[in-house]
Amino acid sequence: MLRSTLFLAAAFLALPAHAQAPAPGANIRGTDCLIRANATPTSWLIQGYDPFDSAIPEGTFGVTFVNEGTAECRFSPTFELSQPPFGLSKGTGKPIGYALLNLTDTQDVTPRVGRTQRTPSQRMLTLGANASRTLLFKLVADPDDVKESGTFTQDVTLEAQDASFRSLGGTRIVLGIDVLPSARIGLAGAYTMSDGHAVVDLGELRPGVAPVPLQLRVASTGSYDLSVMSANSGRLRLGSSEWYVPYSLAIGGNSVNLTGMRTISGSTQGNLRRDALPIQFLIGNTSDRRAGVYSDVISISVTAR
Repeated sequence: MLRSTLFLAAAFLALPAHAQAPAPGANIRGTDCLIRANATPTSWLIQGYDPFDSAIPEGTFGVTFVNEGTAECRFSPTFELSQPPFGLSKGTGKPIGYALLNLTDTQDVTPRVGRTQRTPSQRMLTLGANASRTLLFKLVADPDDVKESGTFTQDVTLEAQDASFRSLGGTRIVLGIDVLPSARIGLAGAYTMSDGHAVVDLGELRPGVAPVPLQLRVASTGSYDLSVMSANSGRLRLGSSEWYVPYSLAIGGNSVNLTGMRTISGSTQGNLRRDALPIQFLIGNTSDRRAGVYSDVISISVTAR
């Protein structure tokens, strides 16, 4: 009888986020009003989002408005798209939807139709001459729209607009999210758990394919590699003795050489995917072997590309 333990370990590689060049501020002079908007930073990037994590993709950022004019200024912070359509994009595929929230004044300022929509209840921000005020904004991306890894951005302009929609000053900001290449693995089928390890019972050892329904489940942001290693180099061992039964392994129809570390390339598609890969154990010669429980430990890890 054989019980084979599989250690499942997931490995992650992060693509470096592509830094966005800071956009210069734009000050537009009103009659007696001049607002300077300082965004820190000028790229509002949600860093290192893992689509298989339970965390919400969000980030909080600040903007300081300074009245450099000689009179009191009343305005509303307004976001406008530099170039439609709405959504964070890397140039291809469906854009990722998002929301922009003014946390300081509890307002939704998302430019869904190209610009922030004013509401009758929206309060104007008042700044006296030489006065300043810092507002906090939250960028929240829609996790259901994340289908692949990469850096997705959208350029917007944040303007201080008076009651007549006249710009008193503003700055350009890059909104974005950096989605990590990520993958997870798990098992489905005939196995049990013991001390945190998956235990697969191959039944009575006979030459040929062991009748065990087992699948390796892989969830990935795109293409991935599977690394497989056998503690006994492809041999089932009787306890600590020198009695062995040779065997081989196939994952998703790909034969695995268990004499050393072996890497299998998974799907080459670039979109979010969930694969179910059948696992087969091919038992070798069992004649003239001492009776007992033969086992091996197989480690399988996944690396997203």
